[in-house]
Amino acid sequence: MRVAKENNSIEDKWGSNSSALGWVAIPTLLLFSQKELGITSSELNVLLNVIAHWWEKSKYPFPSQGAIAYRSGLSLKTVQRSLNSLEAKGLIIKEPTSRSNSITKGRNIYDLSPLIDELDKISPKVLGNMMLRKKMVIHNAY
Repeated sequence: MRVAKENNSIEDKWGSNSSALGWVAIPTLLLFSQKELGITSSELNVLLNVIAHWWEKSKYPFPSQGAIAYRSGLSLKTVQRSLNSLEAKGLIIKEPTSRSNSITKGRNIYDLSPLIDELDKISPKVLGNMMLRKKMVIHNAY
């Protein structure tokens, strides 16, 4: 008997309508480390919206704060506070641009390399804690 191979593409998981706008790669470690990084739920929501605009490694994202507020249902002030907090925590770098710039039109550019560095640093600890919890679950099952 032949077993059909499961297809795990984004479209197969989410459907063609849900994936029509594309998809965003997010390290699971970011989601699992939200508490470790000290990121609030609003900050994570804003951060995910910024990441959604990061299409090429060498080109930093520059979404408008208004668009993030509209999509997330957060107020513009909350988006601004979240971005300022993420910067104060050393997880992003905001770089202002000129309104005369034909591409960025005065929006901030967001450098995510501090977040990447921080995830790299905490990865062994988070993975170790997960393995320890897994062992405890297996041990307690017997």
